[in-house]
Amino acid sequence: MVASKTARLGKRWVLFNPSLMPIPKVDYFDCQLLEQQGVVRGHATGRGDTCFYDVGNSRWALRHYLRGGLIAKFLRDQYLGVRIARSRAWKEWSLLQQMTDKGLPVPVPVAASVIKKGLFYQADLVTEFIHDTQTLADLLETTALDNEMWMNIGVCIRRFHQQSVYHSDLNAKNILIDKENKIYLIDFDQCGFRQGSAWKQKNMDRLKRSLNKFVSKFQGFNFSEENWQQLMRGYQSSKT
Repeated sequence: MVASKTARLGKRWVLFNPSLMPIPKVDYFDCQLLEQQGVVRGHATGRGDTCFYDVGNSRWALRHYLRGGLIAKFLRDQYLGVRIARSRAWKEWSLLQQMTDKGLPVPVPVAASVIKKGLFYQADLVTEFIHDTQTLADLLETTALDNEMWMNIGVCIRRFHQQSVYHSDLNAKNILIDKENKIYLIDFDQCGFRQGSAWKQKNMDRLKRSLNKFVSKFQGFNFSEENWQQLMRGYQSSKT
């Protein structure tokens, strides 16, 4: 269990793992400043703007929380909230740390940052970068996975469900696979632990809809009903 610390940098509050980030710095939470320093090694898009940058011998991923939907036109990166401990960044960092402690394959949390602006806040999350990965969606655009790999994806998801981890947006973009075929789940904003079982099937249904959406979007996308049956075979084989 990591002994987390908090720090204040001007208007910014930081929750961090001191063994990974001994001294928090404002630069660590600003992609523009990092770009100026020449340490940014790449970018990605998802639920927020993400940049990957080097700090010493480490590479971290910095995600700035952004809204989706119509409200994003008015409050692109601002969220209503008074209590910092209830902010999206704080909660996601804490959830990632709990999952890391349980040995689940997720990005290791480094730090969460919140800037208060009256009744609103802006937030950022820093995690360890996972090297040599592709999203399941990107991989399937060019590669057909064998039955064992599909089963392993099902086994991986079941591990999270066995620990009562609810992923609010389980889709083909939030599953990473590295060169050694290790599987990770990412993007745990608005996720958490849930009791019961009904939500687990809804999680799986969401993932299948995501895969079918890519089939309709990309010609030759490597997903079929047989692949799904193999995934479910792995998922069901690991039930306890």
